[in-house]
Amino acid sequence: MFRVSLTLAPRVLRALLRALLLLLPALASAQATLPGGLTELTRLELALAKGQSAVVLASPSLAGFYVRVGSYVLAEPLSKRLLDADAKRFGQLPDEPTMMRNLQHLALLYQEQGRLDDALPMLSRALVLEERSAGAEHPDVATALSLLAGLQLRRGQYAEAEAHYRRALAIDLEALGERHPAVAATTGNLGVSLALQRRFVEAEPLLREAQLRHERSAGAASADVAQAARNLGVVLTQQGRVEEAAGQFTALLALTRTTEAGQPPLLAQDLLHLAGHYVTQGERQSAEPLFKRALLLQRQVLGDGHPLVADTLLQLGDLYAHLDLHALATQQYQAARNLLAARPDTAPARLQAIDARLAQSLPTGEDRH
Repeated sequence: MFRVSLTLAPRVLRALLRALLLLLPALASAQATLPGGLTELTRLELALAKGQSAVVLASPSLAGFYVRVGSYVLAEPLSKRLLDADAKRFGQLPDEPTMMRNLQHLALLYQEQGRLDDALPMLSRALVLEERSAGAEHPDVATALSLLAGLQLRRGQYAEAEAHYRRALAIDLEALGERHPAVAATTGNLGVSLALQRRFVEAEPLLREAQLRHERSAGAASADVAQAARNLGVVLTQQGRVEEAAGQFTALLALTRTTEAGQPPLLAQDLLHLAGHYVTQGERQSAEPLFKRALLLQRQVLGDGHPLVADTLLQLGDLYAHLDLHALATQQYQAARNLLAARPDTAPARLQAIDARLAQSLPTGEDRH
């Protein structure tokens, strides 16, 4: 439902993936193919065993490459070997920046795989090491806190994430000032952590503040502004303030062309949620344009044959049926049935359920197929 801001990513990636800009020449010239990567992995394994520091320093670029192409089988052992090499090279020094970077790198890898429990001790340890190395009030500690808090949100540890975001925000405000993008991101993330605890009244001003800060730092048409606007719209919807939420999402529609590709499906989801609120309140005519706009966004991004398109068609059909617009309802039901019937993974029971809807909407004796 909510999205955590990634505005802090450039600062994080600067620490974690700096070496990606220095990919090994052999990989770059061969367009970094996986067979070539496997050869490099073998070479690096031997070099690490011999303690060759220059090769060790180049290794994170290869590990990062594996993550980027989704080759977790190769990325994980190399990342683990880098941690082991850090211990051997630096004698378990708790303040070694390379070790912290590799801990966070491996944690991000685990999160990509959905292994949240495995990632947690990595980020917790990295935070402790960062505090010892940089000092408790350093901006890099705020980054480590935000990384940990983001993982905790995914694990459902909302109160713990809130505490870490509050501390990160205090550090960034003091060290970076109110206009820094990291402050805007952490402000919004703190608001999300409160909203996920259903503390909407507390979350709303933080989300508004985050939106304004993103506008000041990145411009009104930035992806970060759109993300903040979306989160605010969700909070307003959850409070039943559908008119305000509708205004928020309407403004957000104008930004979808300049935001990341993932924004339209998320916005479609929010529009459907808002339409559901209108239906619940008996304002079904207000819901129709929201269903149609969500359907358009889904088709543009997901394609006409996606199951989510069928879901929205069915919801729109149900709306027309409630309004006694049976001919329009039949059109939506039939379109959804045709879409799902063309998919080999559709369960027969689902088609039967649509047939039941069609039987109620079609005039007696009319063929539905």
